[in-house]
Amino acid sequence: MEAALDFILNRADPSEFEVVAKACERRRRDMGKYAGLGGLNPGALAEKMAASVQEGVGRSLDGLRDTVRDYVARLVRQKEPGATDEQIEALLDECLPDRSDPSSGARAGSAADDLPPEAVAMMVRDFVDYSLGLMPPSRQQELWEGIDAWQDKYWQAFSPELRAFVKARLEERLGEDEFWSAVFSLLGL
Repeated sequence: MEAALDFILNRADPSEFEVVAKACERRRRDMGKYAGLGGLNPGALAEKMAASVQEGVGRSLDGLRDTVRDYVARLVRQKEPGATDEQIEALLDECLPDRSDPSSGARAGSAADDLPPEAVAMMVRDFVDYSLGLMPPSRQQELWEGIDAWQDKYWQAFSPELRAFVKARLEERLGEDEFWSAVFSLLGL
């Protein structure tokens, strides 16, 4: 603040002073104009809203990751009843590492990177198979019993690009081969 005042009062030439004066006038107008928005201009308001949305998405993906881990743990317990909790936890840490934990060795990334690409590909397969009526009833029952509202959770976990490919497949704008080629390319598989 002191540096700005020193510049305005002591060093600004007439043209620079005029620019500062115009900026102050505009700021005063904006403060009155946006008083109903808590004094925030649309840009600041958009940034605040984007941060809030990003925080919500992060929480949703953390919840999805926990749900998937619980589901996989239940499947392992069903298939291997003799597995200890420590063995199951080690398997989960290997297959579904916590990407927010730097000690896990996982790469840091966006919220959409919380799951391994192979897991996302399986989620896409389940989502598309169910939506096209190709999923066996036993798999449907497994998913409905294992994950509440699994379709919504899967959809929210998909990146916007992945959603676009899924939508194009379901609307038959992409054939199966082209669809899977695009999905695997997007996921880096």
